[in-house]
Amino acid sequence: MKSNGGFFKQAYIYAVSAIGAWILFTNLPTFRDTSHLAEFLFMFALVAIGEIAPVTIPRGSGTVSVSPPMNYTVTVLYGPEAGIWVNTLATLRKRDLSGQVPLRLVLFNRGMLAISMFMFSKAYQAVGGHFGTLGWPRGYMAFLTAAIVDTLCNALQFAIYFSLDSGMSLRGVWRLNIQWTLPSMLALYPLGILMVLVAQEGGPFLLTLFYLPLLTMKYSLNKYIELRAAYQEMAGALSNAIDARDAYTRGHSERVAEYAALLAKEMKFSEDRIELIRYVGLLHDVGKIGIRDAIMKKQGAYTYEEYEEMKTHAKIGAQMLEGMKFIGKGQDWVKYHHERWDGQGFPDGLKGEEIPIEARIIACADSFDAMTTDRPYKAKLTLAEAKEELKRCAGTQFDPAVVKAMLKVVDRMIAQGK
Repeated sequence: MKSNGGFFKQAYIYAVSAIGAWILFTNLPTFRDTSHLAEFLFMFALVAIGEIAPVTIPRGSGTVSVSPPMNYTVTVLYGPEAGIWVNTLATLRKRDLSGQVPLRLVLFNRGMLAISMFMFSKAYQAVGGHFGTLGWPRGYMAFLTAAIVDTLCNALQFAIYFSLDSGMSLRGVWRLNIQWTLPSMLALYPLGILMVLVAQEGGPFLLTLFYLPLLTMKYSLNKYIELRAAYQEMAGALSNAIDARDAYTRGHSERVAEYAALLAKEMKFSEDRIELIRYVGLLHDVGKIGIRDAIMKKQGAYTYEEYEEMKTHAKIGAQMLEGMKFIGKGQDWVKYHHERWDGQGFPDGLKGEEIPIEARIIACADSFDAMTTDRPYKAKLTLAEAKEELKRCAGTQFDPAVVKAMLKVVDRMIAQGK
């Protein structure tokens, strides 16, 4: 039996697909003569070529296109029907036609694009724009208004789908997968106006001159995505390197990162903040790279001097993150993840809310994994036993508010049979 989320997702997919098909087939383009048709087909081909290498968004299989200025140009100069057909069909990609994407999602994507360009056309007309020419100043204002409507309409349709698919809030989807693209998309609007003016005065074939800035924009977006992926790969590689030094803690960093992210989500953190906590959770023990193997792999109890050396891993880890533009924001979370609510932790003896909330979350996630994992010196606790230990240590070792959230996370894990 499908969950309500699955039912609503499928219903949404079919509704958007049906509306898009209705828009497409009630807006058939017409042409004055063969030259007009040839210009349209040329524009269709330009858009299709521009869609060969789309930009993949972080998390998920969605993509960002830089072809909207070309689509807007077709709509303004050749009418809403031509724009709707180009935006819907010229943007089909090889993976759509080769079966790599399920047919229902291909139709859903076409529906989204048809609806967005339909809304562009209606907004353009409503603000006083005229198809066939772009005049100053009303035409410019109509173009910008319509472009904003198209962008927001497309973003909202995608956000609803991704929210239903992932269980993430609409706000979270917006912050993680949409918000960062808006400056780049807004920067394309003036370019779109210029493209319309050039094609209006010199013919559509001059639009090939605009492919360099469009490809540059696509290159910049790809580099941004690659940078995010590099951060994740680096964090994962470092955490694996740390865990590999001790067979008993293998996988520890990944589990701590996951628990910390679940905790942050339970405490209603924003999606981008949750993502950063997950990265930093992966690297919370990165400073152990600077600790001698004789201490790291010791089976028995530490001497005082050995324990003092082991404690330095928190400061070493923070220093390693210093200067990193993204993950470096969490250097204090690494430094203080062994501080205690009662002030008896290390390295600086902070207490209560002097400790960053993210460090308190990672501390709880770290201890919970230690409780529920077999170690050479103790057997793991059951989830029920770990809950009791968390309650016992609330207000001394852990922030009571963090423990309250962690208990809810553990209850869900028990309900899921983990």
